Amino acid sequence: MNASWVAHAAAVAPDAAPAAKMPDAASSPEPHWKQALAELDTIFAADLTIVEEGSELLHRLEEHLEAQPHDDEPLPMFTSCCPGWIAMMEKSYPDLIPYVSSCRSPQMMMGALVKAFLAEKKGVAPRDICMVSIMPCVRKQGEADREWFNCGEPCVRQVDHVITTAELGAIFKERGIPLPELPDSDFDEPLGIGSGAGVLFGTTGGVMEAALRTAYELVTQKPMPRLPLSEVRGMEGIKEASITMLPAPGSKFAELVAARAAHRAEAAGTAGAEAAAAKGPIQWDGGQGFTAEDGAGGLTLRVAVANGLGNAKKLIAKMRSGECKYDFVEIMACPTGCVGGGGQPRSTDKQVTAKRQAALYNLDERNTLRRSHENPAVAQLYKEFLGEPLGPKAHELLHTHYVAGGVEAE
Repeated sequence: MNASWVAHAAAVAPDAAPAAKMPDAASSPEPHWKQALAELDTIFAADLTIVEEGSELLHRLEEHLEAQPHDDEPLPMFTSCCPGWIAMMEKSYPDLIPYVSSCRSPQMMMGALVKAFLAEKKGVAPRDICMVSIMPCVRKQGEADREWFNCGEPCVRQVDHVITTAELGAIFKERGIPLPELPDSDFDEPLGIGSGAGVLFGTTGGVMEAALRTAYELVTQKPMPRLPLSEVRGMEGIKEASITMLPAPGSKFAELVAARAAHRAEAAGTAGAEAAAAKGPIQWDGGQGFTAEDGAGGLTLRVAVANGLGNAKKLIAKMRSGECKYDFVEIMACPTGCVGGGGQPRSTDKQVTAKRQAALYNLDERNTLRRSHENPAVAQLYKEFLGEPLGPKAHELLHTHYVAGGVEAE
């Protein structure tokens, strides 16, 4: 469960975890359910994260294909939604900060939207909204406490409180709320609609698969033919995959890939780009291309997924040594991802995380929306409020920065 309760003044309202439905307010024995300004689904924010993160990945690829690599936006790009990974990266691998996506986690994107977009629509001052997230992760409160996640006023946070799923279960039990007996109800629109890709955020490899579904279509103008992407699914510690993308004819990507192929045919064509890429702690090799049967140039996107921080350390060591070459890397701190988070209810069933993972796969397959960029509510939000992906408004509300040594070092 990942949810958010958005409360007006003293009322409380949730930003829920993937694939959960909130108890129907009219049926709940607790009157505070009725006072919620909105009950929102983090899957919506996960879709938004994918649109931004996929756009950021392609932006970095475009710059490097143009042989103009930037030290502040190098490749490979690492995902940024896991606060456990971010904390380790800031403290143990601060030289990797430029490689990490600047996208906020879904929780923090939702918090920003609640205090900006939703507050404006409801005619409520941000300071009068109490945003409560329900999360499977014990590190989400620390993430929400970062001082720059505020509404322009130091004491007005974008996410006010975080309750773990285990804590919420204890609250229900203490108050005698029979959750299994309550009827389901939908989350509130427009921030309550999510795709199957967004659901996958809850497990290892899910962010990668969701991002590739969007990135592939943005480059090729065709849906990714393979759903699911089995190579990044499952419980393995380190997973790898290669996705070949043939850019849409006449697109900027098609021109860049063709130009890169021409340069490489001349030996000196990529020397400058590869030398520039070699300056950082991870030496990106300029990417891997291919030639289709009709002679058109394509791009092979090489990706990796680290399941747990121990495996992340092993993967980073291989990347630093040059043993492994990737363009995009997902890291989650908890084994199995968020479904195995430290804030989840404990179970004596040793297969519980595998069952939770399987449930997310099933929810993805049953969803009529399978790709984040196809979410009509996300498209409407860009049209009505955010502008375009990576634009000024999106950057202000949906992106962040990192601190070498961790926030304690500031």
